[in-house]
Amino acid sequence: MSGTGLESGPGQPAAGAAGTGLGSPGGGAPAAEVMFRRILRNAATLLGGKLAMGLINLAATGIALRALGVETFGTLILIHTFAQAAAAFTKFQSWQAVLRYGAISLENGRQADFRALVRFTAWLDAGAGGIGILLCSAVLLLFGGAFDIAPGIAATAALYATSTAFMVMATPTGLLRLFNRFDVLATRDTLGALFRLAGALIASVAGLGLHGFLTVWYLATAIGGLSLAYAAWREMRRRGLAGAGATGPLPSAIRAHPGLWSFVWSTNLTTTLSLASGHLGTLCVGAMLGPAEAALFALARQIGEAALKPGRFLSPAIYPEIARLAALRDVAAIRVLLRRVLVVSSAGSAGLLALLALLGHPLLRLVGGAQAVPAYPVMLLLACASAIGFAGFALEPMLISVGRQAAALRARLAAAILYMPAALFGLHAIGLPGAGMASIATAMVMLAAQAGPASKALRAGNGCPSPHTR
Repeated sequence: MSGTGLESGPGQPAAGAAGTGLGSPGGGAPAAEVMFRRILRNAATLLGGKLAMGLINLAATGIALRALGVETFGTLILIHTFAQAAAAFTKFQSWQAVLRYGAISLENGRQADFRALVRFTAWLDAGAGGIGILLCSAVLLLFGGAFDIAPGIAATAALYATSTAFMVMATPTGLLRLFNRFDVLATRDTLGALFRLAGALIASVAGLGLHGFLTVWYLATAIGGLSLAYAAWREMRRRGLAGAGATGPLPSAIRAHPGLWSFVWSTNLTTTLSLASGHLGTLCVGAMLGPAEAALFALARQIGEAALKPGRFLSPAIYPEIARLAALRDVAAIRVLLRRVLVVSSAGSAGLLALLALLGHPLLRLVGGAQAVPAYPVMLLLACASAIGFAGFALEPMLISVGRQAAALRARLAAAILYMPAALFGLHAIGLPGAGMASIATAMVMLAAQAGPASKALRAGNGCPSPHTR
């Protein structure tokens, strides 16, 4: 092993990789080439599922918008966003722990330690779900009036808060990504969207109003979460990993995986800041400009960010690959892989942004009619922010996978601190486009804050965990 303490020789996978379904290729450029092809294949699988889900959800959104009108639809969006924001704030990103520590355990044949890890992260998910429900219910009951949510709908909105429990199931996501079952993830995403579309059609034809659409949105969320958990359990059972592990989930997991608690807290805060910023944007617009403008912002965000979704498909696809290379301490392969992915993402972001500029206006009119057209300027601004994030999307997975999660957290924290005052100032100064300008500024700050530590980590070459760490 070289003096960096990271590299392992080419073609030397960690002991125990056989039989786990996670076999690793040889080191250096050959490993990066194999993994790059696998990343593109998995990303294409996710792209197909997410594209189908996005189009189906967009159709459901259009039906709800036309059936309820922009004002009432805005109320639906705000209530759903409250639940999403509560989930973002309370959700432990346990899937990242499953990838990083799970890859090390399985590469070394430590199946009992792997099962202890899964029990640990599952308990984190359960606790996050309970706290999220309480948080969302309290905020809706206490502050719903500030967002023009009528008192008569407050009880229903508080009940809707229980959907938060189905949004925090991060462990199943991590398991399916670790096992390279991106096909299952794609199918699961489409299932909930199909139910939402079918339910929206029924609610529209039957004239069920806001309560009917809230029920549809709730059930679609529940179906998506439960089907994800079942798919992950079935995959673990198929691989012989669903048996009992060491006694006592918390003590055994912490002993088997040193640094687990600090890793979980750091990655949780990092991703919470990422997810919460988008939901906070909708809530800021609703508080300052009202439900109608919040509806336009949500629609603009849905279309603008959807156009740059390939970055989100590549991100979950690259995480397990870098985690495997980190477990093998192969910094040369990480460098090659990162370069190739960043070139693809930068070119792709520019092309997709240009396409949206051409097609965005007729797409808005198609989805929501003439009442949706005013969302076009903020849609383009949000798409620009997404393009910046897409161009550098691989930096955060790399930082977290090689143990530099503190640097990833600092980048997210800097962006989050900037976003709220920038969004509020922009909304006050120029209206709805101000929120889009704030998103662009946030994306630029975060990219700069991630690029420096990522370059430093790759030059130092000592960030990866030892595959023999216990």
